[in-house]
Amino acid sequence: MALDFDSNASVAKNSTTKIGDEGHLSTANIAISTTFIVIIMVLSFLGNMLVLLAFKRFRYIRSVTNFFVVSLAVTDLLVAVLAMPFWVFHLTRGPVTGAIVRIWTATDILVSVSSIWHLSFVSIDRFLCISNPFKYPLLMTSRRAVVIITGIWVYSVIVAVMSQVLWAWDPFPLFVTVLNFIIPSVIIMIMYFNIFRIARYQAKQIEMTINGTTRSFSLSAEMKAAKVLGVVIGAFLACLSLFFALNLKYYFCRCFPPLLLVAMAKWLHYGNSVINPILYGLLNKDFKSAFKRILSPHGLLITSDVIFSYKSGNTSAFSMELTKQRQVEQ
Repeated sequence: MALDFDSNASVAKNSTTKIGDEGHLSTANIAISTTFIVIIMVLSFLGNMLVLLAFKRFRYIRSVTNFFVVSLAVTDLLVAVLAMPFWVFHLTRGPVTGAIVRIWTATDILVSVSSIWHLSFVSIDRFLCISNPFKYPLLMTSRRAVVIITGIWVYSVIVAVMSQVLWAWDPFPLFVTVLNFIIPSVIIMIMYFNIFRIARYQAKQIEMTINGTTRSFSLSAEMKAAKVLGVVIGAFLACLSLFFALNLKYYFCRCFPPLLLVAMAKWLHYGNSVINPILYGLLNKDFKSAFKRILSPHGLLITSDVIFSYKSGNTSAFSMELTKQRQVEQ
């Protein structure tokens, strides 16, 4: 991850070093890159704030899996308010050195490590749910989810601090890439491979008894949720692959990539913070319902029947719908 400011790692150590023949962006490329990043920054802030608001407002959103989703939204929000402004400054004012580059590098490492490990544990959570549907409520409790999320954040902070302590250690970029990109990616692939393998042999409906109450567990519904999360994870890997590939290329050959390619890697890197809330809204039924209620007038999930009742003067029906939805929020 040393490729952030130091998209030529030597810039952070020696501001007079150039980045090969393509060490400077044209004015047009700077303007386009800055515009993209500002748009991404605004959309990421709004989208992830919407995720947090939905989780706070609607009780049915607060499943164990969504604990990880909401913590991931916090990570993406930090990308928007902490990491992206540094990159805009870098694009518009030129390479920076000293304490500023160290703070930005540490921040970028913190949020990147946190993101991928959140997604890794989301895949593990889905695997446990599919493979052990009877034991899942006992295996993954809210308290354990909070402990895991806290552990992810603590670990991410440790890696970020190590990036400053081991600033001059050449193998550090390789160490970070293997430990916090390649290994989590392998875990994610294994978890989802097993999810779909197990699903092929399980019945579509399983009757579960929890605390003396029998309820229907829909494997198809859980598989749909797993597919949604798989799309989110796939988008994350697609967005981060170029970023980490450039880091590995620099480590092995010490060749500086063109700044335009670095800028594209950062678009993808930061763009992932926008993709996640969009995917939740489009593909996750619970979040989609919550988003509609938040964004619609009066915070209601407006349907054609409700609109007809309101326009026709049937305020009692409208009031009943309002009362019903407020009860859902409580």
